[in-house]
Amino acid sequence: MKSLLFLLWTCCVMGMPAAQPAVKDVHLVFIPKASDQVFWDLMRTGVDKAVQEDGHIHLTWRGPAHNDDTDSQIKIVQLYSKPGVDAILIAATDRGRLVESVGRAVAMGIPVVAVDSGLDGKQLSNFVTSNNYAGGQLAAKSLADLLNKKGRVSVLRTVAGSASTDDRATGFLDYMRANAPAITVVADVHGGGSTGKARQSASALLAVKPPLDGVFSVNETATDGMLRALRDTGQAGKLRFIGFDATDALLDGLKKEEISGLVIQNPVQMGYKGTQAAAAAARGQAIKEATIFTDTVLVTKANYQNPEIQKLVCTRC
Repeated sequence: MKSLLFLLWTCCVMGMPAAQPAVKDVHLVFIPKASDQVFWDLMRTGVDKAVQEDGHIHLTWRGPAHNDDTDSQIKIVQLYSKPGVDAILIAATDRGRLVESVGRAVAMGIPVVAVDSGLDGKQLSNFVTSNNYAGGQLAAKSLADLLNKKGRVSVLRTVAGSASTDDRATGFLDYMRANAPAITVVADVHGGGSTGKARQSASALLAVKPPLDGVFSVNETATDGMLRALRDTGQAGKLRFIGFDATDALLDGLKKEEISGLVIQNPVQMGYKGTQAAAAAARGQAIKEATIFTDTVLVTKANYQNPEIQKLVCTRC
């Protein structure tokens, strides 16, 4: 007994480290907007990196096929609002319609972290996102400069109620009104949640007379659909086109000067930080910073080969 007491006294006096508490194993459920976009594949890369580094996270990844299927996303939230789930990460397809189901999860004691696209209300533990309003303004400034602040333009959105893309469109429109009043926004439409729907909507926009001078598309599917429609109608490279997000196909359009610029996010960083925030919330150590912004940059043919840009646009790195 005396030997044990002496050992304990020695540890205290000599400053030997005490045993560290075990890290709690947690089950996180990640619910993306869709499974048909490169953006979510890149985000999964960041999520997997955070899971590997932590070493105590069990991950479930499940989302709808397309980002206009809010009904499926609601059902997935309801399915995983149950004991054994420690936190939910969600990129909400609709800022309003997901509020009720997310609220039920929070009421059960399951913290919810939003990534990319947020929710109305104050139920989230954290929100990890690009500054989408600023991204829309960046797109507007680029397009306005290319058009010498005059001309006719259209905006192609994705689905109504998507917080991230609506914020981009709002930033774009606000900038044009304040800084380029000679630019007329001829149309501002929701084109749909898939590339096929966006392509059809873009074709209708491009049929207006007199013709457009420029277009802005708010996300990957809208930008892809617009690029395809421009090629279909023989207008690729003939008007100024600013899009959002990067895929190999969109970068090919940039290199061919069919796209004037792409506002690029950092989905890898978003997934990584979102997973860290969800794990912390699940362990009762929520990150105090409510909104965590990730990188956004304008990519053009002139700068896309810069090393810092390549880290964002390389879809195979």
